[in-house]
Formats: sequence, C-alpha cells, structure tokens
Amino acid sequence: MNSLKFFVIADEHTINAFSLAGVRGEVAHTPDKVQELLVQSWEDSEVGLILITERLADQVREVVDVARRDRLKPLILEIPDLAGPVARQESLLDRLRSLMGLPR
Repeated sequence: MNSLKFFVIADEHTINAFSLAGVRGEVAHTPDKVQELLVQSWEDSEVGLILITERLADQVREVVDVARRDRLKPLILEIPDLAGPVARQESLLDRLRSLMGLPR
C-alpha cells in the first residue's frame, strides 16, 4: 500500500517545527513563491496533504480556493502560524459551504 506524504508551505519557524516530525516543506515569503510551491506539490504524486499557513494562503486566496474546489488530491489544509490564527469574518462552516457551492 502506498502512503501519501504531507508537504508544508510556511514560515521558517513552522517549517522547522514540522521537520522535527519528519514532515518536509519549504519556506515561502512571497505570493509567487507560494504559488510555485503549490504547483510543485500538486505535481508530486506522493503528496496527499498540503499544510499551508493561513497568512500565506490569504496571499493567494483565489488559487487556493480554486484548487480546493477543482482538485481531489492533494487536500489543502490551512493552519495557523506562530502568530496565531487569523481572525475571519466568516465561520469555517460558511467557508466550506461557499467552497462546495451550497447556500449559506
């Protein structure tokens, strides 16, 4: 059985923390780098889950939302960085509904 791997796109501190658990990833500081790493992850058949910090995902929000809607694999999960969670105007449930095309 093939096991899928995680890939982290985050700041230095978050990458270091995940690397202690054996999870690979890369540091990104710009929207272009974030998008490059997302595409690289999508093309890697071993990657089953992309962990991306909320602040970096917000830099390329449209790309992340389209990928979540149109791609079955890999899954994309937004995680807080060391500064803590990003305050959201909408709830997670509302966000999921909009991504799935369901009414609120």
